[in-house]
Amino acid sequence: MKKITFILILSLSSIFYCNAQDLQSNHIFNTNYTNKTTKLNYKKGYKIKVIDIKPASDGNEKKDSIIFTVNRFSTDTISQDSFKKNNKRVKLNTLFYETTNGFSIQHIMTREVFNKYTDPIYSSFRGVRAGFYTIPFKIRIDNFDFEQNINFGMNIGFQFRFNKKIEDRWLYEPSIGIGISSINLNSKNSNVSEERTASAFSSSIGFILHFDKNINIGLFSGMDFLGNNDIEANWKYNKKIWFGIGVNIGFSLSESKGESSNNETP
Repeated sequence: MKKITFILILSLSSIFYCNAQDLQSNHIFNTNYTNKTTKLNYKKGYKIKVIDIKPASDGNEKKDSIIFTVNRFSTDTISQDSFKKNNKRVKLNTLFYETTNGFSIQHIMTREVFNKYTDPIYSSFRGVRAGFYTIPFKIRIDNFDFEQNINFGMNIGFQFRFNKKIEDRWLYEPSIGIGISSINLNSKNSNVSEERTASAFSSSIGFILHFDKNINIGLFSGMDFLGNNDIEANWKYNKKIWFGIGVNIGFSLSESKGESSNNETP
């Protein structure tokens, strides 16, 4: 119990770490685009980072100024501002990255244009998530028993994306949890003279797939620990592994660096 509590506290502490990340947001050009003002050509696939947003003076959000930098990359052109890569001298993209002083050149677009030609890129790690879950039935391994009972608890999950371009769908989430189970004691599974209900502490690990915001399925495995008041019943599944399918009701406690910034970027 102490170890599980420590793990949960450690997991919750990571929430503050996630929220402490900076507010820069990564995007990618979804098509080629030429900036008529700067006469710079942005090619499809260029990765950029938003560093600031300046509201338009007339309050029109579409005219907000999005300030960004283009990620460093290299070309095959040889010049003074070059370096060796695989024993071949290549030039840094000096139009987008100032090689003489090491600082990125800042670029600017209106929000309307930026939204049209770029897509956000989210980090693989979405963040820490806490939620309540129920497991309507469990499969007991020893006799391959299907057991219906009430299992209610709380879990801490760590969400990851399959696709960095999709914000809140197609996620997978390893999780750990603790809860309370209602156990049906009878002559078949314990040493009792008549059927009765007992309570047990339940610990679990799980793997949840989020197909959509409201559609997810979780596979769980864990152990039940019968309370001291009922230990004399000699319940045969005490401290034995079970498997179950869980219904998960969750809420986001934190978001990763990419998502935090997305609230302030287009």
